[in-house]
Amino acid sequence: MMNDAEAIKLALLGREEGFRAIFANHGDFLFTHALRFLRNRELAEDAVQETLTAAFRSLATFRGDARLRTWLYRILRNNCLRLIGKNPVAQPILVEPAGNNAATTVEQRLDVAEILDRLAERDRSILLLTYWDELPLKEASDILEISENNAKIVLFRARKRFAELWQRHGRKEGKANEV
Repeated sequence: MMNDAEAIKLALLGREEGFRAIFANHGDFLFTHALRFLRNRELAEDAVQETLTAAFRSLATFRGDARLRTWLYRILRNNCLRLIGKNPVAQPILVEPAGNNAATTVEQRLDVAEILDRLAERDRSILLLTYWDELPLKEASDILEISENNAKIVLFRARKRFAELWQRHGRKEGKANEV
């Protein structure tokens, strides 16, 4: 597997293997996040394609002060927000968290997905980035374009809102003590 620096150099020279390596290194990550945002497979595929097209066109402007994945995620996020404004969102598609535990039931994952859908976009994003993707808070803050200290505050509040919704959801469903 080619590292990002080598892939960028080759892509800037117009070499196909550089573009392929960037896609191989980041395509699944981008697609997973597009699905989480858009909840529609076709729209997610469009978002990833538009993201990579935009990234390849402006790769020469990539300064390297952030990781390539962070830069690509920012482009993807903007594309997804634009697509959300243009298209009705389809039924949610459940995407497995990183390090998925086999003991977690499908019902619990659906409950988590339902609660995540009820959170504000920034709260949902920071929870997904830090818990599902297991990214360091610094990288999550770079992706969300907020300071690391602000990310700590956002994460604290998002966890609190999630816990409140989880408690209400559990009472409503009669299963508050199951998880």
